[in-house]
Formats: sequence, C-alpha cells, structure tokens
Amino acid sequence: MRLNAAGLEARCAKGQCQRPLVPLLVVIALLSANPSWGDDTPPAPETASEVQGAAPTRPSPQPIEEALGEAFDDTGSPLDAVAVDIENAEYAKAEAFLAPYLRAVEAARHRYHPDLVRPLLLLGDARFGQGNYPGALDSYSQAVQVSRVSDGLFTSNQVEAVYRQSEALQRLGDGEAATRREEYAYEVLARAYGTEDEAMLPGVFRLARWYKDAYNIFAARALYQQALKIYGANGKAGTPRAIPALQGLAETYRMERFPPFYVDDRESPSLLATRPGGRFADYEVPLQINSFPVAERALQEVIRIRQQDASTGPTPVSEAILDLADWHLMWEHFRKAHTLYEHVYDRFEKVGNVDAATYFAEPVLLHFAAPKDPRPPPAGERDEQTEGFVEVQFQVSTNGSVRDMEVVASEPEGLMDFPVRRSLRGARYRPAMIDGKATPYEGEIYRHEFKYFPRSEKADEDDEDKE
Repeated sequence: MRLNAAGLEARCAKGQCQRPLVPLLVVIALLSANPSWGDDTPPAPETASEVQGAAPTRPSPQPIEEALGEAFDDTGSPLDAVAVDIENAEYAKAEAFLAPYLRAVEAARHRYHPDLVRPLLLLGDARFGQGNYPGALDSYSQAVQVSRVSDGLFTSNQVEAVYRQSEALQRLGDGEAATRREEYAYEVLARAYGTEDEAMLPGVFRLARWYKDAYNIFAARALYQQALKIYGANGKAGTPRAIPALQGLAETYRMERFPPFYVDDRESPSLLATRPGGRFADYEVPLQINSFPVAERALQEVIRIRQQDASTGPTPVSEAILDLADWHLMWEHFRKAHTLYEHVYDRFEKVGNVDAATYFAEPVLLHFAAPKDPRPPPAGERDEQTEGFVEVQFQVSTNGSVRDMEVVASEPEGLMDFPVRRSLRGARYRPAMIDGKATPYEGEIYRHEFKYFPRSEKADEDDEDKE
C-alpha cells in the first residue's frame, strides 16, 4: 500500500507520527502523483502534445531537495518512528512507509547516497519480520552496495548490513553462504582496525560464537585466543573484560570432549570440526588440540579475576567456582568436584544471599548428547512433519551419572526410545546436595522432543497389498 499525503496527515493528527514526517509529506505527495520518479523508465504521455513527440514536462526536483533537507536536518527522524514500529512487530506498517520514503531519498539525492543505508536496513528488517527472507536479503544487499560505492569497498560501515545478510541467508537454509558473509565482515573489520585493536573485539566474539554454534570448535578457539591476545596488547589481560574470552576458550575444549550431539564410537568428535580459515594463520595463534589443562587454567583465572574485582559480589565468585567444579565432575575428578561443591554450599550459607538448600535441591543437567532425529521415509511415502517426545525417569548418582532408566512415556511409542536412553547413559548432572553433601536423587525425569515424518497410510496400504 502506498502512503499519500492525506493518510500521513491523518496519522499525524492522531499523534502517530513525529514532526520530521511533515516536510516529507510534500515529497511523498509528489511521488504519489509521479510514481516514475526514481525509476529509469520515462513517464507515460498524458497529453496530445506528448503523444505527438513534444518533450514531456516533469516537476523540478528542487522542492524535493528542500523538503528532504529540512527533514534530515531536524533533530528527530521519521526513521526512528519506523524502528519503533519494527520493534513492536508492526512490519507491514513500516514497509508501507519505507517504500515511498526510499523513492523520495533516491529522487532527491541519487541511488547510491549514504542516506539510503538506514532505510534499506529497516526495510530489510520489516521484510525479515514478515518471513520474506528473499526480500530482506535483497534490501540488505542494496545497503551493502550503497555503503561500498559511497565509502569504499572495504568500509566498516557495511558490516551491520553484512551481518543481516548472513542472518537472512541462514533462514533461507544456506549456511555456507551465511558463514562466508560472517567471515567477510570479520575481514573488513580487520582491514579497518588491525588485528590487535579493541575495536575488533565485537567482530571477534561474534564470529567465535558463529563457529561454536556450527561446531567449528578449532576456529572458535583460535578467535577466543585472539581476543585474549587483544586484551593483553591493550593492558587488559586479567581484568573482568577478559572473562567472556576465557569462558569461551574453556567451552571449546569441553565441546571437543563432550560434543552437543551424539557421536558414534566409530567417529571422532575432532574430525567433525573443520579447520580454521587461513586468516587465522596470519595471527600466529597456536591451535591446541586435547590440551584440556589449558581450559582448566582458564576457569581458574576467571575465579581469580572475580575474587580480585571489588565490584563483584559473592554470587559471581561462587558461580565461577561451580563452573570449575562442573569441569572436574565431567572429567571424573570426583573428589575435586565434590570439594568445590561443598565449598560453594558453605559460601551460600555463610553469606545468606542464596538459599543453599534450595539451590542444590535438584540435579542440574550439564551435558546431554542429543540424538539425531529419525530418518524420514522417502518423499512419496510420508505425511507432514510433526513432533514426538520421549520421557525417561531415572536416578542421578552422587557423581552425576544416570542410573536405573525407565521410559515412562513416548510418542510415537518406540520410535526414539533407544536413542534417547543411549544418550542419557553418557549424560552428566551436577548432583543434588543435602546438608552440604552430594546425595543420590530419585525420580529425575528428562523429556526429549524431536521432529519426524510419519509414514503415510497410503504407503502402509501399498505394502500390505504387496504382501
């Protein structure tokens, strides 16, 4: 739907717009009357003289220039109101405003003016919110192109648009292209700031999380090490700011030994992770495989930083100690783990800010290697995808292992019972504690939900006919 001046005036009369919209009314009204502005195609002839070949007359762009200039120079911006609409999930309303707004800016400036970047990003967000991922990707790509033409091929101004491209590509199911966009954004930041500038840190952490989520743990590890190198180069090693990098580093080692999905004994978890990109070789960051003491020292460093930080209360210190205790439990260093759990229990009781009995009343799941969803039948033999579940009841031992499993419910019955029980045999829990001592916990229930394609009734009937 195209906005017109009357519609916008009605909105403003109801208090639904900000003052900067008013000068833009002239622009949008002119565009509504002349929709060809901003297009390459000439307007259709409307008079006999135009049909006979006389040069068509078009309004001067000067009024639009003045109107836009007044709008952009104002302290507010109509785009702020659009951003609020998007935050409130009013995506169609935002898109309806942005379409003529973009034509107005392009007509008054030119098609690669930097003023187009923000409205293009907002238009992409509006389309993304409506599930129009191809349309969103198109808007984000235009924003990248405008930034590159306006500010240079490797301008850091394009990074936000590149990240949005990645998110749209991921929703479209093209994970490989999305990863290339994430890596390109990192390259742009490295060119702009250098590899040891603190301005690199947001990009470093984002790409590290991206790799970690994709189980590219060695590349993620190299990035967390790079973050620690940046903190060291800027005199901030051993400060609270370095804690996310230390925790991320430890997590990559944990994922190497305890992957988040079930791995057959014939497979090696290490082989499932891809090698880091060539860019990281330039940083001379050594990759350490199966060097788990590095992760333990990282968790110990987090405790030390928390203890020395005057602004840190007792709870963050206790949580850091719990992370180290969980680490020891998962590597079956049970005596060390229990000593640390008991220490935290005592800390909670002495400080009084956390009820220790309630906090440790139930086990806490630390690791469960999720089984793969059931393999679907051939395309012509299945119904629409649906959801199933398996509920298993068991005991959690004092060392956090699972015992005495029993399936209490499953839908469909028997489809995923064995894979879930198999994964639970390798699960690890932080044990429950009573009066400061680890104790077995009876009646713990784990519910695993999954998606599957039921076999169609027609396929079953065909099999019966064959028999």
